[in-house]
Amino acid sequence: MSKKGFTLIELLVVIAVIALLMGILMPALNIARDQGRKASCMSNMRQVGIALAMYQNEYEKTPPKTHAVYDYASPAAPDNVLKLLRPFVYAKEPEATTPVYACPALRPNPNPAYAPSRVSSTGYLVNSVVMGRPVAAIPNPGRIIAIQEGWSLSNHLWVQPEPNNRSIAALEGREYTQYQEWHMFASQSDHSSWFTKERREQTANVHNKGGNFIFSDGHAEYRKYWDRDSGDYGLVLPTTKKSVPFEPTRASTTTTLEAAF
Repeated sequence: MSKKGFTLIELLVVIAVIALLMGILMPALNIARDQGRKASCMSNMRQVGIALAMYQNEYEKTPPKTHAVYDYASPAAPDNVLKLLRPFVYAKEPEATTPVYACPALRPNPNPAYAPSRVSSTGYLVNSVVMGRPVAAIPNPGRIIAIQEGWSLSNHLWVQPEPNNRSIAALEGREYTQYQEWHMFASQSDHSSWFTKERREQTANVHNKGGNFIFSDGHAEYRKYWDRDSGDYGLVLPTTKKSVPFEPTRASTTTTLEAAF
């Protein structure tokens, strides 16, 4: 008795059915994967938010204001938010890693100057407006963002918004400073730390066009990247003293603002 094999038409039908099923299932699987990463990231940021609240309760002030810090977890690095929160996230030893600082959805920065190291690895951006202040000086801390998500894993601790006055006196609150870049509409043509060729929103644009945020009272929540304004960072226009809405433009990114408190 001869064995009958599949005909070419039958094989093509099977392949077409498999391709159809994959086309149906892959988007659902990708959504499930992304939701899992978003949930894991939220869990991380809630832990960091608790650590921030514990630090503020112990010292009655926020961690010191800094500019961008290279290799932020190094013993030689200046005191900064993520370095000072390490003991509160079970990383007291200098070589201990801090997985709660790294979102699983972010890729390592491909630029060697900014690539993460084993110990200094984060995708967080710190709001310098609220740093270096007594806790009691921050109005409505449940609204003011303290930490947000960036665009890659890096050894750098980036600050966004960033103070324009880079003097020590300004960092210590003894001199006036204005701020820029509460959000970041940019591409690699604007700075070597970004690696997208087209301009896009680089902050809080990790999870389905949104990101997780830690607020000054320590709680964490998710928002779409456009669902925020400068007032969420404690910033207003110097002329009108009013908050500025989000706009996906370089002009909005580079607008000069001042602290509302």
